[in-house]
Amino acid sequence: MRKHQLLIVAWLPDITSSINQILKDNNYVSDSVSTPIEAMNAVGKTTYKVVVLDSLLPGVNGYQLVKRLRNEPHGEHTKFIVLMRDLPKDKYEEVNRRWGTYALLKKPLKSEELLRVIQDAEACDLPSEKLEIRKSESVEAILSELASGLWTGKTTCYGKNGAVKEIYWDRGNPVFAMSSDENERLDLWLLRTGQVTESVMTSAYEIMDKRSIRLEDALIMVGALSEDSLEAAVSDNMMAMIVDMFSWDGMEYTKEEKDAGTKVLASIKDPFPIILFEGIKKKTDIEGLRSRLESEGEIASFIPDNILKVEDFKFPHAYNRLINLINEKRTINELIAKSGLSQDDAYRFLYTLFLLKLVRLSRPDKKEASAVISMPTIQSDASKKTRFMGTLHDISIVELIQMLELNRKSGTLQINDANEIGWILFNRGRIVDAYYGELTRLTAVYRILFLTEGEFEITFKDIVGESRIDTDVQVLLMEGLRIVDEVKRIEPIFGGLKKSYIVNTSHTFNTEEEKEELMRVFNGRNDLVTSAFMLNPDPQIGFDIMSSLLKDNVIKEVK
Repeated sequence: MRKHQLLIVAWLPDITSSINQILKDNNYVSDSVSTPIEAMNAVGKTTYKVVVLDSLLPGVNGYQLVKRLRNEPHGEHTKFIVLMRDLPKDKYEEVNRRWGTYALLKKPLKSEELLRVIQDAEACDLPSEKLEIRKSESVEAILSELASGLWTGKTTCYGKNGAVKEIYWDRGNPVFAMSSDENERLDLWLLRTGQVTESVMTSAYEIMDKRSIRLEDALIMVGALSEDSLEAAVSDNMMAMIVDMFSWDGMEYTKEEKDAGTKVLASIKDPFPIILFEGIKKKTDIEGLRSRLESEGEIASFIPDNILKVEDFKFPHAYNRLINLINEKRTINELIAKSGLSQDDAYRFLYTLFLLKLVRLSRPDKKEASAVISMPTIQSDASKKTRFMGTLHDISIVELIQMLELNRKSGTLQINDANEIGWILFNRGRIVDAYYGELTRLTAVYRILFLTEGEFEITFKDIVGESRIDTDVQVLLMEGLRIVDEVKRIEPIFGGLKKSYIVNTSHTFNTEEEKEELMRVFNGRNDLVTSAFMLNPDPQIGFDIMSSLLKDNVIKEVK
């Protein structure tokens, strides 16, 4: 920071030149702007100890501008000196207190008075100058620590290539972010992401200059974005600033704790776990994540009574399967193998849960007693309202699906049968994804329609992520029930659908890959229906293939 960090805000050139001359004669260095929007941009990017502000400004009076500048991330501790033509002495204290200014000075200015007030204001150091600079080799570790501790305050982060970013937190969630990188400015970010064209942005700039309004207001006026879409864009822009930090090798940072006040800045909509997950996805050092997890242990289980609950966060629905698989028995490798995710994505997600202290890792021969748990099962009054459980003897799969569609519900339908766990994901009554063993999407839904025994549990919650099933629910059910009927007609040929097959290893295969693929399908656990779907999305074709394999003695029944 410069020894004298001053900003002059004055619309009339003669006011600016007279103040500049006074400061220059006394070895002060200052910046100057002439419009309110320029002042907000300057205070939004730079920490000024003192702002000298003329009350005569276009489109806004001095009181309104001071109020706005105080709400800028860098404006909270700034000392504002406001110049006024008329200042009744008997109302000086009242006006000063109402405006939140450091001092009010009457025009025409007296150089001695201006210098004295600036020197007095400068003597009050900003709290950020006294903060201890800390160092961290892991950006995600320090940010996760702040989130887990439900921290409220400001962190100033110094990273690679001189980048400086400020993050304001409210009870463990980032609510506002600023960056020194010009490329991360909202206007450039909107252009780069294709949300606004260059011609539209040029029109917005012209309106900003003419009316002295903010970029956001100008974009709404030209019809480039609605208020809702603009709020979402501002949130995404700030999230991108934070996510970019995960590419840093390490950082220096300061922490400034605040008891309150950060909530008024709230512009970031998603909670920290979502930001952390996106940041971890940005990291390319998968081997580092893998070794870190495996050094902590092999078996994953949920930490009981953690103030952060994994179900509270809107992780993409493709990861729900992995969440539901976590218990006190499955190793990391088993979780990844059954998750339906790529190894890299599964490791990233597990690492995210680990950093948030939502899961603990232990070893099979060295478990802590408290670690032997799965998802907490204590049902509070609130959680009872978001869950519905029963058996398929009470209500069929088709009835459950129709009920969820009719009531436009969002959430997950989990079915536990003797062999596998199946999930169907709903968003406002529409089926958006499904899993059953290694089957996914429509094939998984059709396989689940065969189930007549087992327990089900419906969890009502928001589903985020891309829909992977676009078929109308009624069309899907009609097609699924047709498949069930046709398969049941050929059941007598195979003597039952619950049989399972294994590969006859004495058979000579064309390639090792062919043998491995068949062993994956016919592993002694999959029943005939599941095997048929794994061989072909049309199970009738799958059963024809099985008939040929049986005839050629490639597979045999498990006794």
